[in-house]
Amino acid sequence: WAEFGKVKSNKNKLFEFHKKLRMLTFFDPACGCGNFLVISYRELRELELAVLRASHVTGQLSVDVHQLIGIDVDQFYGIEIEEFPAQIAQVAMWLMDHQMNLQVSEEFGLYFARIPLRTSPHVVHDNALRLDWNEVLPAQRCSYVLGNPPFVGKQHQTLAQKADVAPLYDKLEGGGVLDFVAAWYIKAADYLLGNTLAGFVSTNSIVQGEQVGVLWSWMLAQGMHIHFAHRTFRWSNEASGKAAVHCVIIGFGATTPVVRTIYEYDAVDSE
Repeated sequence: WAEFGKVKSNKNKLFEFHKKLRMLTFFDPACGCGNFLVISYRELRELELAVLRASHVTGQLSVDVHQLIGIDVDQFYGIEIEEFPAQIAQVAMWLMDHQMNLQVSEEFGLYFARIPLRTSPHVVHDNALRLDWNEVLPAQRCSYVLGNPPFVGKQHQTLAQKADVAPLYDKLEGGGVLDFVAAWYIKAADYLLGNTLAGFVSTNSIVQGEQVGVLWSWMLAQGMHIHFAHRTFRWSNEASGKAAVHCVIIGFGATTPVVRTIYEYDAVDSE
């Protein structure tokens, strides 16, 4: 959106910016039912709508949007260990695509639909800790890694989970103290190239106590830099029996950020 604000009054730059949006890729290596991918897709389509409005400021919006809408679900990639949620994630992406197409139709006065479905989101049913992420999306083509990997403390991990993380944690001195979510940070640090950024929601345990020295000394040694972070906040959902957890969000990458941002809250349950 910041970049759009700088180019929206220049037709040529706006055209190049629109092309860039079509090239972006989004990858959630623990995608569940696809919530993070679905919302990312919705927001990207909203941005594209703003681009189209800025490109057609004459007030005449009855244009052939079929030639103008570039962003599609095939820019989105995910890994999910359970088969049913992986299928739900794909359907959820198509449903969001349909909703955004209806919004386009309403705005431009011309019915827009992608029927039959010619593109698909790339949601892979596999174990993200065992799979080479490059098999899902080659790192050089990835723009953003994002997600909400599972929260399991070291004392609550199953034998299968311990077996999954062992090859990763063995690379770190004292890696046995790490929570399950740390495995995604390690995999991401090995995966990220160039300007690709990663952002994960995590339990705040990975930035407190004994885990800090183990995980973050290794992350920094791999050339990772924290670009932004949210301090502890409470995250709960409406599912029965689900306890609220205290979370942080950490955004990181292999490049040195021009500006680093930290988000702070008066209390853990502040907005």
